[in-house]
Amino acid sequence: MTWARLRALLGSAASVGAGYLVLGGAGYLFLAVASRTFDETAYSALTSVYLLVNIIGPGLFAAVEQETSRNVSTRLARGEDPRPVVRQLGMLSAGLFAGIAVITLALTPVLLPDVLHGNVVLLVGLLIASASYAVVSVTRGNFGGRHAFGRYGTSVGTEGTVRLVAGVVLAVLALAGAAVAGASSLYGLVFCVAPAVAVALTARWFTSDLRGGRSVADVGPGVAAPIGPLIRSTGLLTVAWGLSLAIANAAPVVVSALSTDDAVIAAFASAVVLARIPLFVFQGAQSLVLPSFARAAATADSGALRRAVRPALLLVAAVGALAILVSAVLGHWLGRIAFGPTFTSSNALVTALMVGTVAGMAVQIVQPALLALGRHRWVAGGWVIGLIVFAASFLLPFEPVTDAVIAQLASAAATIGVLGVVLFRALRPTGIPQPQEFSDVQPA
Repeated sequence: MTWARLRALLGSAASVGAGYLVLGGAGYLFLAVASRTFDETAYSALTSVYLLVNIIGPGLFAAVEQETSRNVSTRLARGEDPRPVVRQLGMLSAGLFAGIAVITLALTPVLLPDVLHGNVVLLVGLLIASASYAVVSVTRGNFGGRHAFGRYGTSVGTEGTVRLVAGVVLAVLALAGAAVAGASSLYGLVFCVAPAVAVALTARWFTSDLRGGRSVADVGPGVAAPIGPLIRSTGLLTVAWGLSLAIANAAPVVVSALSTDDAVIAAFASAVVLARIPLFVFQGAQSLVLPSFARAAATADSGALRRAVRPALLLVAAVGALAILVSAVLGHWLGRIAFGPTFTSSNALVTALMVGTVAGMAVQIVQPALLALGRHRWVAGGWVIGLIVFAASFLLPFEPVTDAVIAQLASAAATIGVLGVVLFRALRPTGIPQPQEFSDVQPA
């Protein structure tokens, strides 16, 4: 790798990483300020909005973003115009939003009184957030597929900045003792409309791409892809994302259901949050590496894809080893600093959870490599196996926390094991088979 390519890679990583750092930090600030400003009813409603928005955005619509990125990068690598498939994925995303809106409205008799505590503004905010993610998933996928990571980072950073500013303003008003009518509703609404602001700010770049402003003259004419394979690939990836979210968030919930010791429940939940910090920093990795992997796979060059995957996995190994070492030595101490004297989890517990996190970081590299090759069924299948192992671990005759730790480790090992074996076989030096022979889905 030349110094110019290394600098470009580091610059792209910095743009995407900075955007996600702002977005993630804004999420933590949103909850922290809300918990100190509003009563339990309002805070409960805002927490529900936070969780639902993250399930819809980083969950369901993440599949649309990654499929857009994969298809755009693949078509450009083949010298084809990506605009027809971008429009198709935009229509597919609109259909997904329509389904989410229908389900949300159908659940209103339960959702509004029991989850949102009668706050109609927050219900409207959920619908706005859903519509915004339907658009932003396509725009970010387009930017990523074109390697326009500055634009991608701007989109993510704008969403985070809007939420960050709202949190800071509310904190200042609370410290000043100023009362604002409907403050909790307004606060939640701003959180929901943040992705819409990102759409508005980057719309001119996206429309320029659709008009052919980014070197479309250098590629051949584009044709629409068969819609069936697009639906199938996006559906499989949506399943994978849903299962990954379930595995990531279910352990504290299950422990809460099985244990009667509130202190143990709280300490374990805090340990899970602490152990996920490296994954939080690493969360933009798939958006960064998928376009490069897709471009290499489009040329049926196994050597190029191996050269792209190997350094990414080495980076995971280096960061993971450091994270495990720190947790083994300082895990309990860092937990006490972050969560106070109620944090009682040991270094061994934090380290065990950190091993699962490192496996999750490896998945962030292996999964997009398989997606680049069209192995969507294997990606979804790997997560199905991981979920089965996760659930079976709670049948072991141990304490709930011990079962939960085993579940995290075993499910991570099962998932990365399945995906890793499939990728290893795909990247053997014999070469990547032609897409129509290799892919689960037809090529873009």
